[in-house]
Parts: sequence; structure tokens; C-alpha cells
Amino acid sequence: MMTWDIAPGQEEACFAFIAQDLPETMQSAGLELTDAWFTAHGDWPQIRIGFVSLELEELQRFLTSQAWRDLKKKLMPYTRDYRQKVIVAKGGFQF
Repeated sequence: MMTWDIAPGQEEACFAFIAQDLPETMQSAGLELTDAWFTAHGDWPQIRIGFVSLELEELQRFLTSQAWRDLKKKLMPYTRDYRQKVIVAKGGFQF
């Protein structure tokens, strides 16, 4: 699960990244997009995106891969307060 706020002035680039680069890279690594949320108002991260993997080892390999490092390096200029965590998927909304 990944959450962040969009850096000022980076809205268009951030949404383009979310629509193109992020899902392509994650899916090519065998991860499946489960949800993507945008918070328009309130005291929550603006962006919340979840992916699942059937195997923890597959996810661990991806999170230590060059592909993940490259993807995250590309994402960081669009973000503030970026956070990620690995959780056990229970179905439904998780935070």
C-alpha cells in the first residue's frame, strides 16, 4: 500500500504517472492493482494505491529490484509525505 500527498504544481504529472507508469511496472512484476483513491477534501493522504501479490516472496523480490528503485525515483518528485507498507490483504478497504 502506498500513500502520499501531491507536491505543489505536480498534479498533472502525478496523475499521468499513476495512470501509466505505475500500473505498467507493477503489473509486469506480477502485482495486481486493487484500488486507487484520491482524497479531495479532509485530513488524509491525497493518494492511496493498493497492489496485491499472491506470494510474499514475489513482492519482496520486487521491492528490492532495480525496477522498483527506478519507479520510486521517478515518483518522488511528484510527492510529499510518501509512505509505503506491506500488509496482509483482508479484502475491502484497508488503510
